[in-house]
Amino acid sequence: MKIFQIINSLEMGGAEKLALGLHHRYLKRNHDSILISLTGEEEGWTDRGVFSLGFSSPYNPFVLPSLLDLSAELDLSRAQIIHAHLFPSQLLTGLLREALPLGAELVTTEHSTANRRRGTFLGRLIDRWFYRQFNGIICVSNAAASELAGWIPEVSGKLEVIFNGVDLSNFSGKPPPRYTDRKTILSVGRLTEAKNYHYAIEAFSLLRNRSNFDLEYCIAGAGNLESALKNHALEFGVSGSVNFLGEISDISSLMKRADVFFMPSSREGFGIAAVEAMASGLPVVASNLPGIGDVVGRDQHCGILVDPGSPPEMAEALHCLLENDMLSWRMGSSAFKRAGTFSIKITTDKYLELYESILEKVD
Repeated sequence: MKIFQIINSLEMGGAEKLALGLHHRYLKRNHDSILISLTGEEEGWTDRGVFSLGFSSPYNPFVLPSLLDLSAELDLSRAQIIHAHLFPSQLLTGLLREALPLGAELVTTEHSTANRRRGTFLGRLIDRWFYRQFNGIICVSNAAASELAGWIPEVSGKLEVIFNGVDLSNFSGKPPPRYTDRKTILSVGRLTEAKNYHYAIEAFSLLRNRSNFDLEYCIAGAGNLESALKNHALEFGVSGSVNFLGEISDISSLMKRADVFFMPSSREGFGIAAVEAMASGLPVVASNLPGIGDVVGRDQHCGILVDPGSPPEMAEALHCLLENDMLSWRMGSSAFKRAGTFSIKITTDKYLELYESILEKVD
């Protein structure tokens, strides 16, 4: 099968990790796979089957003309499946179908439960048009499917829920609890409003004021809020204990040093970083959101779900796990077992099955 994926960038993020993970496994299964990133340091092939258009922003007006110019080199005319991730890649993929004589079937993955377009008249017009271009729409969680069906009801029949997956071989469950006076809380994700790090820092401040441990809060990720978040940590008197690590490629090593994984997001379609933490045997404190609930579960076996608007509730959950090593270890052990249901192998199987079913319908 000849499969093209198109995505805005390949920076750290759940959608990006999924697209790369799928690409590598398509190649291993002898599919002809190409992954196109709209942005990058320079134009050209960056890895086996990975091509960057080299733009600094996916919203650059020359992205579509560039894709059209490169269509022959990339052999888009022979594609059987073109799979778009994220906006504006979704819109551009729909426009490709209008501009080129493509024989490919179009598929997209809906990675979030909300975006800035929803709730606006223009946003509905744009979304209604480009979602109609796709033969299949994969949603990363039940919540993502429910929200999209509510926003664009006419695409409900195209929706398929397939959970994201990670390469579990990169992570290993933690050993029995370590009885130390130093505890590390870890968050992984871009420094954006949706990740809700302002409230996380406030929660950490409350926690540190009541804890007997030497605490550190590590945040792995980059983004335009870094300066504001550093100032926020300074304002709450915890700048010396909040470490902004930037983008880290070796997340598994970070997980091994952490005691609790913290996902304070105010909006999250799935939560692939939570799966990575669970695969590392970490208990999770995460926002009580539908998408994350699909990952962590609501039975309190793998972690504690909290109100993303309540720093005191976040602090209390973190305190509960940090003060009780055996509870933390038991939850981490349960999390490790549950992570097995989110294997990239399972995800790849289901994506390929969906592609094949779409192609069969056309035949």
